[in-house]
Amino acid sequence: MLDHVLDRIRASRLGRLDHGSVTQVRSASALFAGDFSGTTTVGSEFSHTRLGLGVMHDLEGELVSLRSTTWRIPVEGIPEEVSPEEEIAFGIAAHGGIAHDVHFDPQLDIEGILSALDAYLLRTHVDHEHVVCALEIQGTFSDVVLRTVGHPEWEGESLGEVLDHETRFSFPQWSGTLVGFRYPDATTGSTIPGLHLHAISDDRQSGGHVRNATTTSVTASVWIDDLHLRQDHARPTEAGDSGSIDFGAYEGPIS
Repeated sequence: MLDHVLDRIRASRLGRLDHGSVTQVRSASALFAGDFSGTTTVGSEFSHTRLGLGVMHDLEGELVSLRSTTWRIPVEGIPEEVSPEEEIAFGIAAHGGIAHDVHFDPQLDIEGILSALDAYLLRTHVDHEHVVCALEIQGTFSDVVLRTVGHPEWEGESLGEVLDHETRFSFPQWSGTLVGFRYPDATTGSTIPGLHLHAISDDRQSGGHVRNATTTSVTASVWIDDLHLRQDHARPTEAGDSGSIDFGAYEGPIS
């Protein structure tokens, strides 16, 4: 199922460009409803890509992918490189495109990063509601909180119920790379709105979904205009209503 927002993107100048693409497998509403089955393989989604993120099948950890190498972060918190044959329940990946350098000041938290990114888009005459952006931020950070997920405790448990007891790891000082996507804020459930970031440390000893991070000294690149969105059509059983999903509580920064 494609959001009407994404239909509009595909019809825009963004959708007519074919130098890069963002692919997403499975709708966000289906994932939150508890469909954690394998929908494709790591190799199919992340091979020959610039960056990506996702979730392993049966919630065997959050995923982060950087230049075609993909890691899962199990509940123990130490990233493990995964083989192309392993299956994923959800994934988003960026292919190709033209990189634009973006300046992020020190002491920007997640909301500050989002505001700075949107300001950059505005300066380039791009409305963040009409594009999908891939983002890579590399450098040093403070007050980092990363989370990962583990197997559901019972059949039919929703992702929200799993995340009510998510595993978190805190780092006063941290160095590594954040990768992710800035989707339009408007969604009917196919996509996770706003800024969605995963992380992998330079020493490959930590990673996961980013719940908090504050920039110290970073460099950043964003891919816009040369990206368009392709999303697999969801099965009828994957249709869902995003109205009951508090994306901000489960995917956004924590206080």
